[in-house]
Amino acid sequence: MNLLIDSGNTFIKWARQNDQVLTLVNRCRSNSLARLHDIWKCFDAPDRVVIANVAGESVASEISSIVRELWKLDAEFAVSSLNCCGLTNSYYNPRQLGVDRWMAMAAAFQSISGPVIIVDCGTAVTIDLVNNEGVFVGGVIMPGLNTAYQSLRAGTEAVKEINSIEKDISPVGQSTEDGVAIGVLLGLVGGVERVIREQSRQLDKTPAVFITGGDAEILLPYLTIPAIIQADLVLEGLRIFSDEK
Repeated sequence: MNLLIDSGNTFIKWARQNDQVLTLVNRCRSNSLARLHDIWKCFDAPDRVVIANVAGESVASEISSIVRELWKLDAEFAVSSLNCCGLTNSYYNPRQLGVDRWMAMAAAFQSISGPVIIVDCGTAVTIDLVNNEGVFVGGVIMPGLNTAYQSLRAGTEAVKEINSIEKDISPVGQSTEDGVAIGVLLGLVGGVERVIREQSRQLDKTPAVFITGGDAEILLPYLTIPAIIQADLVLEGLRIFSDEK
């Protein structure tokens, strides 16, 4: 059994890998690392611990320490590379690509063996294009929902806290709070759809669109472009990565 960990800016998610199957997918906030020791100490000792970390060196170090203390194992960190999991990385510096994006691409591409666009909706929204040959052509990064909202709120005195974004919203807000919520959400949806259309024009074959990340369920109902929602795309990519290594 392997323990796979997706360490993001907002959440840390993990799953047990038994052969090709992921089980016990769970998560905690990245600022609650102290909880991990108490949660993981109940687990049977894994054979390997494989991590995709984009939360910084301090988080990586703390997770490594917990893994070493509990199971006397050295955590293995996935990195973006020129070639991996059937993909080719077109970045000028392949290791500069966020490893979470790289793992999500691997999972999406292998699931359909064809061109894909992956929309990952987290602290930032990334939109990445993989062609029919498995070449990562390139991608786009834009502020996520909460990042865009917090930026607007920080610079605007009248903008208050937004408790939630309703599934059915009017495009004409009748309060400042509604106007901000609608503007941030529909602005992001419009940007995502524009990028998907522009990226799709780079290919001869229409790509499948995957959407993942913490805000995927909020954005999905507003997209007019068909998309496959898959919550654990990075963990699935880690499964493929760990099988290859």
